Amino acid sequence: MDFDRDAAFPMKEKKHAVSKPIQLKETEKIDNPVKSATLEGTQRSVEFFLPYLIDKKIPTTFYFEARSANIFLDRNPEYLEKLNQSYFEFGIHGYDHEDFSGLETGLIFSEKDEYNIISEAKKKVESLLSKEVIGFRAPYMRKSVNTNRILESLGFVYDSSVYQESISSIFPYYETRNLVEFPVIKTPKNSKMNGMYTYLWPLFEGKRNLEDIISNYLELVRNSKDGVSYISVNLHSWHFAYNISKERYLTKGEIEENLKTFRKLITALENIKDVTFSTPELWLKEHDNVLVKS
Repeated sequence: MDFDRDAAFPMKEKKHAVSKPIQLKETEKIDNPVKSATLEGTQRSVEFFLPYLIDKKIPTTFYFEARSANIFLDRNPEYLEKLNQSYFEFGIHGYDHEDFSGLETGLIFSEKDEYNIISEAKKKVESLLSKEVIGFRAPYMRKSVNTNRILESLGFVYDSSVYQESISSIFPYYETRNLVEFPVIKTPKNSKMNGMYTYLWPLFEGKRNLEDIISNYLELVRNSKDGVSYISVNLHSWHFAYNISKERYLTKGEIEENLKTFRKLITALENIKDVTFSTPELWLKEHDNVLVKS
C-alpha cells in the first residue's frame, strides 16, 4: 500500500509532487509542499479498507510518504492505535513523493539532498509510529544512481522499486551487498496475462475487469513452483475514493463497490492452497537463509 497524497503527480521544476485535484483546480497552491498535498481520497479510503485489513488480519506493508503520514495522523490520531498491528509493517515512500530520477521534473537531486530527504522521511515516520522502518519504495518506482547506496547507509534492509517482467512469482534477491530487492511483477504483453501490472490502479480506474485480474493472479500462482517465491498485490491509499481518469472523488457507494472488488480478489487468493499472505519483513524472517549475497 503506497500511502501518499491523492494521485501524486510530478511537475516541472518542482521537487515535491502535487496532488492531481489541486493541479487541476487550485494552481495557487502548487508551489507549497504542504498546501499541494490533499488527502481527501486517502482519508475516505482508509475509513473503508483499514477495518477490512484488521478484521481479516491481512499482513500489509504501508509505504508512507512522510508528509502525508504527518498530515493524516495529525488530523486523525486515533489511527495510530489502528495501525499498530503486529501484521502491519511500515516503509518509506519519499517525503513529498519526490522524483529522484528527475525524468519528469527536470530536477536532479544531489546525493546529499537525496540522502537528507530519505533520512528525514525515515525519522519522521518512525517518530510518528514508534516503529523501526526497514523498507523503501521509490515514488513513481524510480530511483537515482545514488538511491541504493543511500538506503544501505541509512540501514534499510529491503527495497521494492523495481518492475520485473515475469509470468510467475518472483524471487527476492540482493540488489547490493546489504539491500534485498522485492520486485513488482509486470507480465509480458504476449502472455496470457497481457501485460498486467500487479498494481491494481487499472482495476479501480475501470481499465481492467475483476475477472481478468483474478484470472491473471491465479495464473501467476499456477506458474509458481517455488515455495519461497513472492507475489505482491499493490495499491494506493487513495485509489478506492479518487478516480484519475474521471478526475473526481467517488461517492460512498462507489467506494464500497471498489472495496467489494478488492475483497473478491483477496478471497480468491485466500482460497488457493499453499498461498500465504505475508510482507517483505515477514518473508525475510522466514526465508533470509535462502538468499545469496551479491
